[in-house]
This record gives sequence, C-alpha cells and structure tokens, in this order.
Amino acid sequence: MKNEESYDSIGESYIQITETIPQRKIEVQTILDMLGDVKGKSILDLACGFGYYGRELRKNGASKVIGVDISEKMIEIAREKSRINGDDIEFYVIDVRNMGSFGKFDIVNAVWLFNYATSIANLEKMFQVIANNLKLSGKLISYTIEPDYQLSKGNCTPYGINILKEENWNGGFRYKAEYVSTPPVPFTFYKWSREQYELTSKKAGFKSFEWREPLILNSDIEKYPEGFWDTYQNNCLQTGFICQF
Repeated sequence: MKNEESYDSIGESYIQITETIPQRKIEVQTILDMLGDVKGKSILDLACGFGYYGRELRKNGASKVIGVDISEKMIEIAREKSRINGDDIEFYVIDVRNMGSFGKFDIVNAVWLFNYATSIANLEKMFQVIANNLKLSGKLISYTIEPDYQLSKGNCTPYGINILKEENWNGGFRYKAEYVSTPPVPFTFYKWSREQYELTSKKAGFKSFEWREPLILNSDIEKYPEGFWDTYQNNCLQTGFICQF
C-alpha cells in the first residue's frame, strides 16, 4: 500500500525516481537476498507499486505471483508492463488493511507497506491479513523504516529522500518528506519501534522474526566518493524484517 494520492498523481514519474535514487539499488539487492531462491514458490506481493518485484520474482522462477496496491495508477502501469512482457501476474487495487484472502502463499513480499500504517491498529490489521494469506511453512519478507532512524543524526538527501519534518504520532513518529527529483515529490510515512513490530507480528501468530540491515556491497561503495554512504550506514532509514510461523 502506498500513499494513494501521491502515487496516483506521479504515475510514470515514480518509475524514473526509483531508477535514479542511489538507495534503490541497495534496496533491491537486500530484498532479493532476503527472498532467496523462489523457484516454484507462490508469492503475494503487497504494496507492489508498478510491479517491479513481482516481475523479477516471476522471472526468477516463482510459480505464481499476485500483486496488490492501493494506487489505481500504479496498478494500471503494472498491468500494462505485464501485458508488454507477456507474463501472467495478476494485479488488484485493494487497501491491504481491508483485504481478504487470495489463498495460502509460500511468501508474502511487503516492500514499503508497514511505513504507511498510520496507527498500531493499522499495523496490526496489515500483519493479520498477511498471516491469513501465508502457509504455515511460509515467510513474510518486508522492507520498512528503520526503527532507530533519527533525523537529528542525518538526513537521507544524498540517497534520494529529503526528510522535511519528524514529529511524534500515535505512539510512533510521522515524517513529511519528498523524493529528490525534478520537481520534488512529497509524501508522508510513519515509523514504529522495534518492540511494536515484534509484538504486532507475534499477535498475528508469527513465532520468529529477524531484522536485516541493508546489503551494501564493496562495489556500491567504490562507485561513489569516499564517505558518501557514511550517514546511510550509521543512521539508515531502511531495514528488512523477516517473519515466520
């Protein structure tokens, strides 16, 4: 699920943004590393946007992929790209918090979903929906806002996101930000504590969880001036979170 109004309005521009901001490559390689071998796996891709991860996973051997996003424009783009590629991915416009069951999947992939939960109640709904769509042997792969991130310790502007405001919100934090693009694209996201994530996942029935730092390769570091990634590594905005029953 994305910020509906923002992503409906920017449409194709969002694809260009993801192709140019430095942190995107780190995000992609981290998520694919967490997912591992997907050959023969069924995958539910939540907050799928224009379907990038679903297409990658289908290409890597996933047996079935369904994508869900709250943005009609993103799903329209995703369907068109699938038509051009000739793949069989199904896409649906649904608010994950109100989503029913599509069946039982081996993997639920949730990239930039939980950071749009405006309350703990919203977060709980998301985790419960995910649990209802997973096999008992399945796993949740998610990518979200690092609970320990603090704006006072450094902004993320060099990596593609300029954070404008950080404020307390419903027991967590709300952020006003914009993509570093021309023109800048504003959006809002939310941060919840590590304890809140872990308790919420347990409430949904998950028994184990693992936090995963973004995967930065030496080749990534070498492409930029010395010290470029220092703030990203010391006060990172992103993190991976894996859950299993």
